[in-house]
Amino acid sequence: MVLGIGTDIFEVQRMKNRLEQQPSFIDGIYTIAEIKYCNQFKNKEEHFAARYAAKEAFLKAIGTGWRNGIRFNEIEIINNELGKPEIKLTGKAEETLKTLKGGSIHISLSHTKNLAIAFIIINDNQT
Repeated sequence: MVLGIGTDIFEVQRMKNRLEQQPSFIDGIYTIAEIKYCNQFKNKEEHFAARYAAKEAFLKAIGTGWRNGIRFNEIEIINNELGKPEIKLTGKAEETLKTLKGGSIHISLSHTKNLAIAFIIINDNQT
């Protein structure tokens, strides 16, 4: 059964501006693996923006927002061996999902030169 859904859109130019004006921004938002992944691309701001949108979408899907002390870098967006995005949770993000009896998480990311979008579906732990 679906426990929650979330979606978010983020403007790529906003991310590009943030990366240029405040480079240390990424350290509090992204994990080392995410930074390494995004930095390998010429238009890295598109990939950073998509992952930022995914983190926001996850918080919407669990229905708690920023409550419970969840930090952005506790929500890691990784790619499996086929390139499919997946979410790895740690800390308060992982605890909150367990408390809500959340199970599988499905994620879709897309981006263009201008916009990045993420969509999340969280099933309960019985499906």
